[in-house]
Amino acid sequence: MRWLHAVERTLIRIESVFAAGSLLLLLALMLLQIVLRDFFDFGYPEIQVITRNLLMICAMFGAVLATSGMRHIKIDALTPLLSERQLYLLRFPVAVFAALVCAVMCYYAVQFCIDEWHYEPVNERWALPFTLMYPLGFALLTFHFMMLCFRPKTT
Repeated sequence: MRWLHAVERTLIRIESVFAAGSLLLLLALMLLQIVLRDFFDFGYPEIQVITRNLLMICAMFGAVLATSGMRHIKIDALTPLLSERQLYLLRFPVAVFAALVCAVMCYYAVQFCIDEWHYEPVNERWALPFTLMYPLGFALLTFHFMMLCFRPKTT
């Protein structure tokens, strides 16, 4: 089990680098586009496509990192009414349910990528590798939700 947590820690480091890198690239490209449009009355339409996709990458990696640190959005209306023991007992089924939902979303994200490849015009296929972030992100979310099931009880 220790090796699984080592894999998770390594994965979190890699995800952090990708999240920070994509955010930095997003900000640099947006700044470039602003300077080009304001000072030179010129801009690259491809930058808009790239920045939209980078924004999605940042959001997906942010969700993955939040989930790994148990800082994800929780809808816990009953949490204040439950004891620590009840919360601990509910952690496993809730994490499994969330992992299953993310796994289903991963499946449909793969279908989305396949459809995009088949129906995207040939001249716009250069942006299709960005869509691989959807299944990758949901697969990472599935992994991190499953890892929540194996974490030791925290006090």
